[in-house]
Amino acid sequence: MNETKSSSVYQIISFLLQYPNEQMVDVLPELKKEIQYIENKDVRNYLQQFMNTISRKSLDEWIQHYIECFDFEKTTNLYVTYLKLGEQRERGLQLLKLKNFYQSAGFDITDQELPDYLPLMLEFCANVAIEKSNELLQNHVQEIHEIKENLIKIKSWYIDVFQALLANMKQNGMKIIAKEKKELHSYAKEREIMKNRISWNIRQPKGGKIG
Repeated sequence: MNETKSSSVYQIISFLLQYPNEQMVDVLPELKKEIQYIENKDVRNYLQQFMNTISRKSLDEWIQHYIECFDFEKTTNLYVTYLKLGEQRERGLQLLKLKNFYQSAGFDITDQELPDYLPLMLEFCANVAIEKSNELLQNHVQEIHEIKENLIKIKSWYIDVFQALLANMKQNGMKIIAKEKKELHSYAKEREIMKNRISWNIRQPKGGKIG
């Protein structure tokens, strides 16, 4: 996939991740045609699956599903720094860094949307060189992957959109590395050990030994 077509994919995904409305519905037939010409088979298939799904839904159903996924679910909202930092002060610093990153590339971000809003990030990626888009998305690949995993848990239609996004990122040379389960298992084991130590300390009398 050359740079122009890869950028087009980011633009398509940015569009599909925005709040559904009648104007989007009107554009869908033209968008289906454009998706047919995506060279990356995985990206094309994922997006076609999503298009097939929403074509069977009413606009009200689409809107309701969107709200349930991205407005009500904290683990699948589209503000990528929120997943990791929530409302912590560090998030404000990350947002400022993102805004400066856009500005350094010659783009001015309005105050209508936060700079970590994924559709906005992808719109930026659609208008810069692959090296620049990779630099931006590689810093947030874990969060994007985690959103996809959380969408799987709630059986969202948008799984296909995120699969397409990750496939396009991989095609552009990014490393898509999920958090290893063994690390999570090790952390859980550590907590269990600590819990047992705490329980032992609670049971142990002041004299030191039991019995």
